[in-house]
Amino acid sequence: MGAAQDLPLTLKSPLRLPRPGTVLSLVEENDKFAPTNKDRYYTQGLRLSFNTDENHYWALTQEINTPSDTNNPTPPDTDMPYSGALYLTYGYGTILERGGRRDCLFTAEFQFGVIGPASGAKNVQNKFHDLVGISRPAGWDTQLPNEPAMNVNLEFKRRFDLDGAKNNLRDLIARGQLQVGTLRTEVVLGAQYRWGWDLDRSWGHGTIRHSNAYQPIDGFNLPTDGPVVSSWFFLDAQTEVVVRNYATDGTNFVNSRSVDRRSVVLQLTAGTTFHFYHLSGTYFVSLRTKEFETQEDFHCFGGLKADIKF
Repeated sequence: MGAAQDLPLTLKSPLRLPRPGTVLSLVEENDKFAPTNKDRYYTQGLRLSFNTDENHYWALTQEINTPSDTNNPTPPDTDMPYSGALYLTYGYGTILERGGRRDCLFTAEFQFGVIGPASGAKNVQNKFHDLVGISRPAGWDTQLPNEPAMNVNLEFKRRFDLDGAKNNLRDLIARGQLQVGTLRTEVVLGAQYRWGWDLDRSWGHGTIRHSNAYQPIDGFNLPTDGPVVSSWFFLDAQTEVVVRNYATDGTNFVNSRSVDRRSVVLQLTAGTTFHFYHLSGTYFVSLRTKEFETQEDFHCFGGLKADIKF
């Protein structure tokens, strides 16, 4: 009976799993994954990232934005313009030691790519709509023109263990991020509350546009006497103080469509994560307040994330 009662939390790994390797992560965000299922505004994001050792990582990201009415070939100037971005990220991340405690994380990354037709956003969205059998958006000919995309992002996280190191059932992760560049210039402040098992295997989940892509490899390195399965739920809230956002402000170097951006945007996210050996999966839903003055209402999108270490 004692062994059976221990199974859910203390199942032992029979294998001596390797130490540092590569963690491959794939995140897909789409308003089709949300309960509201409305195809508009920030409608799709895709990020593929590689953490190649304990500190360095690469990522490739595409973002797609559309107005609320995708059947109108000439959207009004009061609606979000069609736009896409495609960019490569190189970053460095490290867990900071503080008197024997590893409860702080710092990352810095540089992003470079393109905004506009060269991002391939039009083709990707059209092909996806063809695949699921819905009509293509009619106004992509009005999208933002091509221009370089360059950003520098700094992020700091602090983890607070709410139950003590032995229990590790609840924690709070506070974070701050600074973004500067042609994609976005803004400050993001947020906190994530989590409850579940083996929370120290992760530094929480963030959405593509407002979190760096660093995924510490040691979270996928199971000790020989450690649990094989871990999982948790999370609630996340953030405030964005926005100075510039290409999706609302348009291009930086030439005239383009734009809308009157709001300077403060709030986002609430709820989701769950499941770990098994070197695999991890996350599902989440995010609700955002209005990003521009003439926006119809709040925007909701969902996402899926998969991680694997090899």
